[in-house]
Amino acid sequence: MRNAVRWGLLLAAIGTVGFRLPGLVNDFRQWRGALQLGDASAAEGWRTQLLVGSIASAVVLAIGIAVFYAIRPRTKSTR
Repeated sequence: MRNAVRWGLLLAAIGTVGFRLPGLVNDFRQWRGALQLGDASAAEGWRTQLLVGSIASAVVLAIGIAVFYAIRPRTKSTR
């Protein structure tokens, strides 16, 4: 049961990041487009949105990986 929960949480974290990935790609394209147009205000807004989305995705993935390893089955000692 514990193993199923840990794999489920890891897959949920990966799924969440995967769901957010197209939005991050769009934010990146919008930021690059604003840079090419020379619109500093819009570029800064898109950069901020891209940065916040990237950090949020990294935090979700880090928490998923940490929980995955934190609740792993205990190893039996060889005594």
